[in-house]
Amino acid sequence: MDDLDTMIDSLIPRRTNGRRFITGLLLGMIGGAAAAALLMPRSGPALRAWLAERTQAWLGQARHTLTGEQPL
Repeated sequence: MDDLDTMIDSLIPRRTNGRRFITGLLLGMIGGAAAAALLMPRSGPALRAWLAERTQAWLGQARHTLTGEQPL
């Protein structure tokens, strides 16, 4: 009976409280954003400037959300 229990336990996924889903979602979003940025019809310098601007905006929003600071 122990072998059967072990086999059943290996087939039934464990509850992870959505941690795996959130991790997959975040990785998918990052991968999608990277693919979109690489496929944009922009020159290298223009793309780097756009990425720097968007990164600073995103970091500002994240900082505001995490700390409660007012955005600049």
